[in-house]
Amino acid sequence: MINAKRSISFWVVMVFLAVSMVLLIMGQAMALFNYDFAVSLGLQEDVKEVGEYGVQLNRAFGAGDTFIYIPLIALSIAGLLLKKRWALITTAAVMGISAYWATTVAFMLWFLIDVPDYSFIPGPEYWIIIAAYILFGVWGVVYLIFRGDRIIS
Repeated sequence: MINAKRSISFWVVMVFLAVSMVLLIMGQAMALFNYDFAVSLGLQEDVKEVGEYGVQLNRAFGAGDTFIYIPLIALSIAGLLLKKRWALITTAAVMGISAYWATTVAFMLWFLIDVPDYSFIPGPEYWIIIAAYILFGVWGVVYLIFRGDRIIS
């Protein structure tokens, strides 16, 4: 039953999925189709800061997010709302991607320091979001392995 009382863990996971979905559609999917608009929203970096190579790298991440990450999030949201056991698998995949993606971005930002044509310096908000995705992604996978049934029961 969709309207039954849900656990706190269900709502924590659902909020993470919903917020991620909105951010990914606006920042990542948009960058794939209209990079300048994503920049104007503050969800991508300007070509002056990351260079042409950086723009294309950001768009490549956007493609992966648009064709893999976003559909998995949508499936997870639908499956969790319908209390489907398979949603635990798609949600675990989303959590794993979240931790992996954020870790990759963190190291990319670190390795790009002093690279020619790359002048972007991420502010604290970047590191907070990156850390949150790493921590939440790892927590989510571990939680789903040991307590995932609580989310769909």
